[in-house]
Amino acid sequence: MNTYQAKDNDRIDTVFKYVFEHFKSDIQLEEVARLVNMNKQAFCRYFKSRTQKTFVQFVNEVRIGHACKLLAEGELAISGLAFECGYNSLSNFNRFFREIRNMTPRNISGR
Repeated sequence: MNTYQAKDNDRIDTVFKYVFEHFKSDIQLEEVARLVNMNKQAFCRYFKSRTQKTFVQFVNEVRIGHACKLLAEGELAISGLAFECGYNSLSNFNRFFREIRNMTPRNISGR
């Protein structure tokens, strides 16, 4: 295994780990880029080339995935669930949920 590939794998693993640990809070692109010693523009190109999606798309997919898990558990109201998943507004949560899942949270929860 060449060292470039190992370093590249470590970099993307660092980003994934950070997102999974912090998706419930506000994630700043600049902060994540700094975490892997890149500027914002280089990080965006790097992330898209490795994952075929933007960093923001990835974060939203992680958040909506967690929302689906919470909806299945049925313990939180949809409004509380949005904030639990890292969204600051219910309208943003609903918009991204619909974009990613092609349905509303109500369709899944039945509430």
